[in-house]
Amino acid sequence: MSDIVNKIAEDIDKIGDMEREDTKKKLPIGWLLLYIGLIVWGIYYCISFTPQISGWTQEKAYMESIGK
Repeated sequence: MSDIVNKIAEDIDKIGDMEREDTKKKLPIGWLLLYIGLIVWGIYYCISFTPQISGWTQEKAYMESIGK
């Protein structure tokens, strides 16, 4: 049992050696697009739903919806 644990520990220690050198410090394009998209969405959300900036309130939206 101890031999198996030692073998697994050695394999785990070698994981860093298995990483490709050309992609070691690059962020995958999918993660980059997600990151930029979340920043853009966050800015849009803050501008659209902050009452001090847009004037939007839940009460006003409710009154408009029942008034129609």
